[in-house]
Formats: sequence, C-alpha cells, structure tokens
Amino acid sequence: MGKQTHTLEKREETVLLDAAGIDRLAALLTEALKQAAVERKEALRLRLATEDILAVWQRGVAADTPCRFRCGTRWGRTYIELLVPGRRDDPSDADAAEGGQVLYSSLLAQAGLAPAYSYQDGVNRLAFYPPKPQRLSSLAQLLLAIAASAACGLLCFAAPDGVRHAVSGAVTPLFNALMGILQALAGPMIFLSVCCGIVNIGDVQTLGKIGKTVLTRFLAGIYLVICATAVCAAWLFRTDNGAAAAGSNAAAQIYDMILGVIPSNLVSPFLDGNTLQIIFMAVCVGAALLVLGRKAGAVHDVFDHANTLIQFLMELVSRYIAVFVFISLLSMMLSQSLAGLRGVAKGLLLGIAVCLIWPLLYALAASVRMKTSFPLLLRKLLPTYLIALSTASSSAALSTNLETCERQLGISPRIAGFAVPLGQVIFKTGAAAGFFALALGLAEFYGVAMPLSWTVTGGLVSGLLAIAAPPVPGGSLTCYTVLLTQLGIPEEAIGLAVAGNVILDFFMTSCGISCLQSELILASNRLGMLDIETLRREPTE
Repeated sequence: MGKQTHTLEKREETVLLDAAGIDRLAALLTEALKQAAVERKEALRLRLATEDILAVWQRGVAADTPCRFRCGTRWGRTYIELLVPGRRDDPSDADAAEGGQVLYSSLLAQAGLAPAYSYQDGVNRLAFYPPKPQRLSSLAQLLLAIAASAACGLLCFAAPDGVRHAVSGAVTPLFNALMGILQALAGPMIFLSVCCGIVNIGDVQTLGKIGKTVLTRFLAGIYLVICATAVCAAWLFRTDNGAAAAGSNAAAQIYDMILGVIPSNLVSPFLDGNTLQIIFMAVCVGAALLVLGRKAGAVHDVFDHANTLIQFLMELVSRYIAVFVFISLLSMMLSQSLAGLRGVAKGLLLGIAVCLIWPLLYALAASVRMKTSFPLLLRKLLPTYLIALSTASSSAALSTNLETCERQLGISPRIAGFAVPLGQVIFKTGAAAGFFALALGLAEFYGVAMPLSWTVTGGLVSGLLAIAAPPVPGGSLTCYTVLLTQLGIPEEAIGLAVAGNVILDFFMTSCGISCLQSELILASNRLGMLDIETLRREPTE
C-alpha cells in the first residue's frame, strides 16, 4: 500500500446499495485513491461527489440492488469502477440528478480524474482513472530532454561528417513519424473535445441566465486579450514579411477566411488539418446534440466513448513528450536551424509580458467597477495566483480558487460551483495570448507572410485552441501542432514551440486563473449575485 508503488492492487467487493453500502463504497474508494497516491483534497472531493452519485442511483433502484466495486491496474493504467444494475441513470443528466449536475461536473472535474459514465447490458458503470505517479515531474522531464538534445547536438558537430549524417538520417524519419502520429490524433481530439464539452453542459435549460452571461463574458474576454496582443504585436513584428501577400486586399482575404470555415464535406477538414472547419463542425454537432437531448442519446454515447478513447491515446503519447522534444530539437540542431531560438525568444518574451499585464488590468477593472481598493483586491487574488504560477497547474490551484471566490470575493456559490470549474477549462486568456505570441515569433523567423488576414486567422485559431485544448497531459503539444499547421509555419518549429511552452506555461496558467477570478466578480455583479461587503472586507485567514 506504499506510495512508491505505480500499480493499484486488484480488488473486488459487492455491497447492497443502501446507506451502509454507500458508506462502505466510499471507504473503499478512499482507500484505493490513497493507494493510487491521489492528493488528499482531491480524494475528499471525489468521495463527496461519488456519494452524491450513489445516492441518486439508490433512489432509482430496488432496496436489495447490489453495487460492485472493483479496482486494479490494466495495461499499466490504474482504474476504479462502480457498477450498478438497473435502468440507465446517467449522473450527469440534470433531470435524473435533481440538481446534482453542478455537483457532478464541478467536483469530479476538480479531482482531475476524468470520470467516464457508460451504460451497457443493463449496468450503470462509473470509472475513474487516477493519474500514474511520476518519478520526475513533466517540467523536469522536458528540461532534461532539452539539455540532452543540446549535448547530443554538440557531440554530433564534434564528430566526423559521416557520423553526423548517419545520425541525421536516423533522427529525421523518426521525427516525421512522430509528427504523423500527432497530426492523426489532433483533428479527432479537437473535434470530440469541443463537441463533448458542449453536450456535457447538460441541457438547453442549463444555458439559462447564468450560463449565457458567464459563457459570453468568457469568450469576449479571451478575444479581448488576443486583440490587444495583436495590436501590440503589429509594432514589434514584421507583420508583412516573407513572400508578400499581394493581390487580394485584407478585407477580401478575411471575408474568404470566414466563408472558408464552412467545409464542403465532413471528411476533408480532417484530411487537410483545417482547424477552423473542424471546430465549426464540432460546435454545430454539439449544439444539435444538446438541443435533441435524450433523442440523440445513442449518438452522445458514441461520441463520449470516442472522446474517452482519443484522450486515452493522447495520454499514452504524452508519456513520451520528452522524447519527442529531444528528437525535435536534435533534428533542428543537425539541420543547423538553431538560430530559430531567436524566433521563439521574441514571442516568448511577448507572451510573458502579456500574461503578467492582463491579470493586473483585469483586477484594476474589477476594483474600479466595484469601487473597492485595488491593493486589497490584489492581496485576495495573490494566493491563488502564486499556486498557479509555481505549479503551472490549474487543478492544483482549484481548491484555493473556489475558497477565494466564495469566502474572499463574495461570489455566490451558485456561480462559483458552476463557473470556476468551467472557467478553468475554457477561460484560458493566458493560453490564448501565449499560443498567438509564440506563433508570431516563429512565423517571423521562418519568413512566413503575416498580412492582416494571417493575423486574424492566428488570433481566431489561438483563442479556439485555448478553449478546445483537452485537459490531458500533452494537450498543448497537439495545440501547437494544429496552430502551426494552420498558419503555414514549418513543422520543425514544433520543437521550439514546445520548448518555449515549458517556461511560458507557468505564466499562462497563472494569468488565466487570476483573470478568471476578476471576471467572475464582474459577472456575479451583473447577475446580482455578488456580496459587495465580503469583497470590500479585509482578507481572512
């Protein structure tokens, strides 16, 4: 049962689904999560959410219905499952859960364990996949890969030409093969992530006054940040360099781009890697499934299972991100493109600057609008910001984020419970600005023409990818693959983008979290659900 183990001991137990049985199942779940080295706070949240789900299931089945608990390790991946026979009773269904939708979506999302519900052969099944503990953090692995690629590159340059050419002949095809895997997964993953994200809102009623206000402000905030970044970038980058985009004027190019979002068929966007068309189809399909509700339940299940499969494959690929970065940077060094670091450095500095400035501007806007002290508001936002900055993890900052929003900022729990988990998934102002800034730097270095239409496309795609990026390790890698392909930047730049993202990710995460808190103050006030006195009160311990 030690924390050093990387496997979960196989166990199976069946209990009656009554009050005592729910307590026993919760205890089994807690024990399994402890063995899987899940953090205590996350395990507690997951236990509370699971008890709520079991209570929902209990109300819909006979008194003597059994519930089977099982856990173990399969194909190197730990799993925990709860199985209850009976009619279909999806816990994410707002009608079935009688208001439990918010509890289900927020608490389980906070745990970051990607729960998956399915119904097959008369059995309701809820599965959790705790992340596998790592000896080295993702950051440490990436830094080690960068250092190793630099060392190997220098050794190759010191070796005879024949050795260098032989190494290059082995590394280049391997890099192309890895790029092929990423491109094959990128389109389906973005499509399913967006589509399932819309469907999992629950139903059209959930998109009521609160949902519409929050989502509208989230989208507006993301593109406000990108537009401001683009305006600043116009003075810092050669926005029309390379092969000049002569001929069509900018307005015509933007008009063609807008019309080009609509695909001619359902297959070509995936074959061509056209991100805008893929996201357009995902939004349309997701919205249609949301409106149809239970009438399209079977299609929803297929998409949900496909999304789980794709994310699982991406998790497998993500285990070797460090290997990919190593091969990508080594390939670049062997092709004598090391000067590309200048391109990523300029975009990296712009991204860091934007991610530092926007939280301050958002907090200033909230303090002026709410007529509260700006330094006081900064003191309240600082704890969550520092956690996000030091860990580059929105999940790590989630519990502090929720507590700050409700107890320090006076945001109603009705909004915080819905909007904080949702905002940490889609309100990624820092990610949107970071993607766009790195793309600008790399495009300038590689001589890619950057007329106004290119800038509009880059900003639009960056914002959409920030929203659509799946919450799995390696999601940002796929986003850079998609973004650079869409903007015509050579694929060998992906290694530089990922290397730059190692540093930028800390600032992007903290920027998004801090802007989210300020945004929710404004949204809550607009909805009349903000406690002004709590907001203006000195922070409590």
